[in-house]
Amino acid sequence: MTDGGSAAQQPLAAVRGIEMPDPDTLTGPQLEGWHCALCGRRLYADQLLGTVEWTCGGRTQGVELWVCRPLCEVGLRVGAPARLRPDTRGSGSP
Repeated sequence: MTDGGSAAQQPLAAVRGIEMPDPDTLTGPQLEGWHCALCGRRLYADQLLGTVEWTCGGRTQGVELWVCRPLCEVGLRVGAPARLRPDTRGSGSP
């Protein structure tokens, strides 16, 4: 085991290299763990992404962010190394 602990004990964000979202951009249900912190969908099976500091009304608290299990497409896209991310350039409406 390394100084950082086993992968099973580390937050998903650290293991997969996923950047933690800005808590000020998340909805109430995302901050409360009801919806995925990455894609916003309702969670039925979840996993801990990590913890962020969130300030509301002058009070700062640690908030656990939860994501889809298995990891949603948004998580796979932002957590994958650049060489493995799907190429989305040129897709969508002109």
